[in-house]
Amino acid sequence: MQKTVAKLEEMSVEFVDLKLSDLAGKLHHITFPLSRLAKAIKTGIGFDGSSLGGFRGVQESDLIVRPDTSNIVIDPFYERSTVTFFGDIYEPDGKTPFAGCPRNILKKTLEHIRASGIADKIIVLPEFEFHIFDEVEFFAEPTQSGYVVTTGEEGLADSLKNAYHISNPLDTTANLRSDIAAIIADAGIDVKYHHHEVGPHSQVEIEADFMDVSRAGDSIQLIKYIVKNRVAGEGLFATFMPKPLAGQAGNGMHLHIQLWKGEKNVFASASDENELSETALSFLGGIIKHARALCAFTNPSTNSYKRLMGGMEAPKQVFHSRANRKAAVRIPGYVRGAKDLRFEYRVPDAMANPYLAVAGILLAGLDGVENKLNPGPLIPDEPKPSDKKFPVLPHDLSQAIRSLAQDSGFLTRDDIFPKDVVKKWIKEKEKEIEEISSYPTPAEYIKYFAI
Repeated sequence: MQKTVAKLEEMSVEFVDLKLSDLAGKLHHITFPLSRLAKAIKTGIGFDGSSLGGFRGVQESDLIVRPDTSNIVIDPFYERSTVTFFGDIYEPDGKTPFAGCPRNILKKTLEHIRASGIADKIIVLPEFEFHIFDEVEFFAEPTQSGYVVTTGEEGLADSLKNAYHISNPLDTTANLRSDIAAIIADAGIDVKYHHHEVGPHSQVEIEADFMDVSRAGDSIQLIKYIVKNRVAGEGLFATFMPKPLAGQAGNGMHLHIQLWKGEKNVFASASDENELSETALSFLGGIIKHARALCAFTNPSTNSYKRLMGGMEAPKQVFHSRANRKAAVRIPGYVRGAKDLRFEYRVPDAMANPYLAVAGILLAGLDGVENKLNPGPLIPDEPKPSDKKFPVLPHDLSQAIRSLAQDSGFLTRDDIFPKDVVKKWIKEKEKEIEEISSYPTPAEYIKYFAI
């Protein structure tokens, strides 16, 4: 503790920005002078859990957050020198981890997997697809509703349907993305590359490199934070909405996963034609079995299911395949050899609380390994929808929530996901669905007004 404070003093840091996620994954923060860091580490900072979406009722609202100083990141968006830390949430005694804290749930998941003996290290690679808009206006009132967005690529949109990897000068945000990538790297997160995506209305992608899963939740939150703030600095708007534009490619947050035990990639096997071990196939089988329930956490918005309607490389059915971008579980065709072998889960989007989504995916895979849910060899193309072995993804958030209510045991085992957290999640999402569905849409006016 003293070394950390001394190091930050040497760096002329003045303030600490303590970040934490609510249950839905929305980022919150508390800022205080560096002189108070030692006390914050020792005793924590009290806050109102009832005001932080989904944590506690007002009658039991007191919680404590304590900074995790293991990773020092200087926040570039403050005028005065400020260090960013993520916080762990505790009960009011300051000693008992708060079971409903998303960060704590991911920690418990990792401890459980290590204790199982299946793996001692998990690394993940997240991909971020998002749109950058010049202007955004949206409104939903009793007598008027709609949205209007514009981008610096309107001419490109008129002439191209597919802008994948389009080059300058048509790629109008290339320099901005390079600056974002540099800021992400300064935060200690390696960037693999960035490029223009399929959508001609300034849809782009930044792909991080592999990272230890213990840092994945923080890193995903930090990357989104950097993107939004840097883009806002140019007077622009970034959105990770899965389907902000009708008829255009949507935004996913594909997640690549590897499991290691010692120096061995648990997923690799030299004896299999696809280089996949029995453990790998069973892990994928667990994800396939629980995919519909997982959607409640990996795709937790009503907008998420406008992307998962099939087409435009978004998955619709949960099957495993090599190189097939329609597959929910894809083994990249360009990846060979035990060191690099991995799978990509293409269902999630960035509306997810990353701590809960990653924890849920890992627990589904673990259930598959422990129960030997091997789905068989990779298949080349989409199976028939009637093939019950490979479920179709939910059509909407309501279906996902019902699936979670029916299939949550793989999450709540050993109280990793507390049952009350799952119930609270379902209740909050039901309210969200009811609220959003109560609004007539412009598309409904077009379809039904004159009938």
